[in-house]
Amino acid sequence: MVTSETSYGQLGKNLKYYSIFQLLFVVMGVILSSIGAFFHFLLDHEISIVEAWLHNNQWEILIASKLVSLFLINRWFKVRLYQLKNFRQLVKELLNWPDSKTFVVAIFMVLAYVTMGETKFVGQNVGYWYYQIASYFGLIIFFGIEFIVIAYLEDILNDKVHPPRFLLGLSYTLIFAAAFRLSVPDYYGLMSYVVLCYSSLLFLSGKTFKSWSNVVCFLILFVAPMGSLFGLDPVWGDDFSPFRVDKKLNLAFLAVIWMISFSYYSYRDQFINSARKLLR
Repeated sequence: MVTSETSYGQLGKNLKYYSIFQLLFVVMGVILSSIGAFFHFLLDHEISIVEAWLHNNQWEILIASKLVSLFLINRWFKVRLYQLKNFRQLVKELLNWPDSKTFVVAIFMVLAYVTMGETKFVGQNVGYWYYQIASYFGLIIFFGIEFIVIAYLEDILNDKVHPPRFLLGLSYTLIFAAAFRLSVPDYYGLMSYVVLCYSSLLFLSGKTFKSWSNVVCFLILFVAPMGSLFGLDPVWGDDFSPFRVDKKLNLAFLAVIWMISFSYYSYRDQFINSARKLLR
């Protein structure tokens, strides 16, 4: 019989390793940024040039930091003699066709943001195609690596005993938010939006955070397009996007959209079944 003490002990192990991963990410981000700035200063570049370089290459620095952190945590697990699946095995096991409700939620949220946010076309940013592509794939890879780490933790630590899902998801979200805030200045006021995206992905990933298909679908249809095309990029904002969400998206607006979307996701089947019974 699984006791609450065992369950909460597993929770502590998950949070310890996830915190280590995020700490490595923050440290690597500082190191890579410092190396880049150091070489610019060797070339006697002005501080404005260094700041522009750091800004324009922020996604590359973040992704490199995530990949190095993933490699280091992977090596640590192998040193501890854990049997880790390779990425191909993880994809084969966890990736299948996503739930149709995920498509509906992602498209609804895009339409809600675009229409209610008073989206405007920014013609001068059309030529920044490289940054738009970097933003799109940067967001997918950035959040995707998070779920590779979470999948490893699920396989290694939670095979027999799973911690309380709500507490684990909430703790993951808080740790992620703290690491992100330390790595990326919130110049564009999008921190609440980033937390919304991350918590949405956790919700869609299912009871054991392994429904990768739903995660990938939501990233491709909502998170990445809103960042690269509509200016909700937490790193670059609307500096390079061809469209701009002109109306500020406050926390109340985000909460309402989230509640509508995921109430549909959670209760659509129950509502349809109840309606069918009434019609009989």
